[in-house]
Amino acid sequence: MYQVLKRNPAFRRLWLAQVVTQAGDWLNRMAVLALIAHLAGPSAVGATGALFAGELALRLLPSALLGPLAGSIADRVSRKGTMIASDLLRALVVLGLLTIDEPGELPWLYGLLFLQMALGPFYDAAHSATVPNLVRREDLHMAYGLTAVTWSVMLTLGAVLGGILLAVTGVRTVFLIDAGTYLVSACMLLTLRLPAPPPQPDKFSLKRVLLLSELREAWQHLRERRVTSGVSAKWHWGVAGGYLVCLSLLGCEMSTETTLAGAGLSISLLYAARGLGTGVGPILARRWMGSTDGGLRSSTAAGFLVAGIGYCLVALSVSPTWIICFVALAHTGGSTIWVGSTTLWQRGVDDRWRGRVQSTESLGLTLSFSLMGGLVGFAYDQGISLSAILGVLSFLTVLSGAAWLLRAQREMGEPKIEPAA
Repeated sequence: MYQVLKRNPAFRRLWLAQVVTQAGDWLNRMAVLALIAHLAGPSAVGATGALFAGELALRLLPSALLGPLAGSIADRVSRKGTMIASDLLRALVVLGLLTIDEPGELPWLYGLLFLQMALGPFYDAAHSATVPNLVRREDLHMAYGLTAVTWSVMLTLGAVLGGILLAVTGVRTVFLIDAGTYLVSACMLLTLRLPAPPPQPDKFSLKRVLLLSELREAWQHLRERRVTSGVSAKWHWGVAGGYLVCLSLLGCEMSTETTLAGAGLSISLLYAARGLGTGVGPILARRWMGSTDGGLRSSTAAGFLVAGIGYCLVALSVSPTWIICFVALAHTGGSTIWVGSTTLWQRGVDDRWRGRVQSTESLGLTLSFSLMGGLVGFAYDQGISLSAILGVLSFLTVLSGAAWLLRAQREMGEPKIEPAA
């Protein structure tokens, strides 16, 4: 898998920037989750689920709100410039988190978090549209597999290191490091050579963006190329939004301490397990099922089954050790869904549509993740046990995967319409 870095030096530089920013992002998330748990304290009894669901929603909803605009910009404006500007602005926002240290300032924390996440869709759309320009077609699945493994490794290391830093140096150091990673990434991207976005037949129109006209056209392009299932897979995986809220709640229940460091360490261990699982999934899927379109569909469907079984075992476990192991197992399936579905649609769409297609995918994903996260937070605050919640989510995961597989098989039988020359 790492051979793709040797064969594609420009992609290697983009990948290194990803390594730096994602390490900081996961340090940041561990600090934010621990800070919420600490500042809320005993006064949050009956509202803990809502607080963590709110954190997840604020990390996701900006993509839904700004994704259409980000996709249109990524297809028309310098993608390198977009990524650099996003890095620099996010560094400034993260520095604002240094001022949060009292329970009454939780609204400010959520506000700054929203601003930070609002800049992310512009980076993500430009990054996703850039990858196919920097690697050979035959290396594309490998490149996305490496991207997913890198995300996983950074999640694991960032979670573990975040827990340690929270205990040793405090939350402010973590936020300073995160701001620094954005600056380092921007410097790395400065020397990256990227082709200009392909010419568009129509000019940018904010009205068309607001009316979602361009996303509807992107969906039509996906239908013509017979790859809508690649985009919709992550919508079906929206159940994972509930799982992510459960991870934070499990961390609080597992912690024997009410301090920021105690809650941070428990949550960090669960997120580290998630990272380990997501790192292994794409590697095993590629080895066992290959990288043909048929193999990608099979591995994506299998990912839903593995994720559902993994979290069902989490629901049945009482030992923290086994819970951590089964969380890792579940997310081998989650990452397989992610990599397989992304490769499917990236192979099939034209370069001039990639930014808007990525935004279409992100819109459905963030809405489904946020909805499920909110439902889980509400259920938990109503007194429903985490075991019961996880059991229901596991069933929904398998059901959703079966529905996606039927859709993908039906799409395979439809005629593929090539774009006019």
